[in-house]
Amino acid sequence: MSSTLDVIDQQLLAALRVDGRRSITALAAELHLSRSAVHARLDRLEEDGVLKGFAPVVDPATVGGSIAAFVLLSGGPGSRLELGPLRAQLHALPHVEYAALVTGEADVLLLVRTDSLEQLRGFLLEELAAVTGLRGTLTLLVLDEVIRRPFLLPGE
Repeated sequence: MSSTLDVIDQQLLAALRVDGRRSITALAAELHLSRSAVHARLDRLEEDGVLKGFAPVVDPATVGGSIAAFVLLSGGPGSRLELGPLRAQLHALPHVEYAALVTGEADVLLLVRTDSLEQLRGFLLEELAAVTGLRGTLTLLVLDEVIRRPFLLPGE
């Protein structure tokens, strides 16, 4: 899709990344376009699937996510994490902000957010025990989030 984005589209997306609540009038003034041109571009970006919606950016620490950890899940040698059931099990886990199937030594990467180390401990020792086919985990505690972008534009 990035080949369909022109410079103005990228400027519009960059402006929305800074403040997704900006009015069409404010966006038009910043981009030196008419309101109707901005509206048409937003409509096209939605129709093309570039914009999937508008969501607030929430500080996780203010809503019970002050402790963050990346958790790597492995099926281990000779075992298979079954994709269909695994997806359902991952969706059922509490505290998971992000989950992805990955390559390498691990099979799944989770971003987990909890309000305390005790809650993280419970997640690791109790909640993950319910995932079938799981043979091992590696937990990386996040000390500081250095970069956290909602999305990247082409060339960034």
